[in-house]
Amino acid sequence: MDKLNPWRVGSATALTAAMINLICAIAVYMYPAATVSFVSSWAHGFNLNILLSKTPLTFDGIAGGIFNVTLTGFLIGVLFALFYNLVGFCPKCR
Repeated sequence: MDKLNPWRVGSATALTAAMINLICAIAVYMYPAATVSFVSSWAHGFNLNILLSKTPLTFDGIAGGIFNVTLTGFLIGVLFALFYNLVGFCPKCR
């Protein structure tokens, strides 16, 4: 089993998360009701329309969100690669 480089996987996951977050921010800005409706489908029937507000999006809010999701994505990617490599040591796990 090939080993994964934790830093590369973490970086790729972080960049993917940042791009998805940016696309989501653009969707919320352009189509707030449709975006909330779309995300509500992930919430197993919970009504997320309460999230619609009159508060405008701010650059600080978007930048903070992108930073947080990028950091979280990096950590998830690094941990995934480390655990993937760890499972590779288990002869019965192959």
